[in-house]
Amino acid sequence: MKLPGKPDLVHDDELEALICDCVDLLLPTLPPEQAMVVHAIDVEGASAQLVAEKLELSMRDVTACLAAGRQSLKKRFGEMQMICSQHGFAGCDCLLRSNPDS
Repeated sequence: MKLPGKPDLVHDDELEALICDCVDLLLPTLPPEQAMVVHAIDVEGASAQLVAEKLELSMRDVTACLAAGRQSLKKRFGEMQMICSQHGFAGCDCLLRSNPDS
């Protein structure tokens, strides 16, 4: 579907499921507090305020855990050579140059 003034939007259920599976596999590799915060906010859609209250953390701690957790996930996706950890997207030329067997 193409929206006026927007690039083509493609909803790929298979790709979405793959990404969700990867996130589920990678979250446990994070420190537990980071994993809980990232899961609650990015997967479940909870607000940072609710997460802070539920986990008895300050907003500063929630923000720090979220940022660190997201950065770690980004790095781990890059290590899987699915997403470029430097530029943040799949199929980056960096991945091809760093992996001559591709």
